Amino acid sequence: MGRTKQQGCDMEREESDSMQADWKDQLTALVASVRVCFLATAGSEGPEASMAPFALYRGDVLIHLSRLAQHSRNLQRQHHLGLIICTPETAADSPLALPRVSLKGEAEMLIGQQALPARAAYLSRIPEAGPLFSFPDFRLFRMRVAQARWVGGFGKARTLSSQTWNGLFAAED
Repeated sequence: MGRTKQQGCDMEREESDSMQADWKDQLTALVASVRVCFLATAGSEGPEASMAPFALYRGDVLIHLSRLAQHSRNLQRQHHLGLIICTPETAADSPLALPRVSLKGEAEMLIGQQALPARAAYLSRIPEAGPLFSFPDFRLFRMRVAQARWVGGFGKARTLSSQTWNGLFAAED
């Protein structure tokens, strides 16, 4: 038997709702399962890439960096930051199809009382970093996400606004 036009629209809506939940579940699972991100900062002679552990606090990305590291010096000069969180590669996966999210935003150093709840969130995610908080050269930075680009595999990409990102992650802290 054929479907009515309304039944067809309802099925498309259900598939669309299912696909919506699917990418959100995949994105939140990735961010929850990976503790390392790759940073892109603006160096004096062009872009520079590095790696750092990360945590989330109220939808913001937290990174704890030594001021002796080049990426920290770059962030002091230029607050714009890009980073990527990527599914670890396995022998069974095509590296071209690995789910990943790229983030753009601005970083600011957290100091004093504003750093305390963010520090607690960071240490709950990266407890190994505890001793580094006593080192005078380490600083906690918060990146406010301006835009995210989710790639869930071939043909599964979408751009997320800061509001969409925060809707997914601000309440989970």
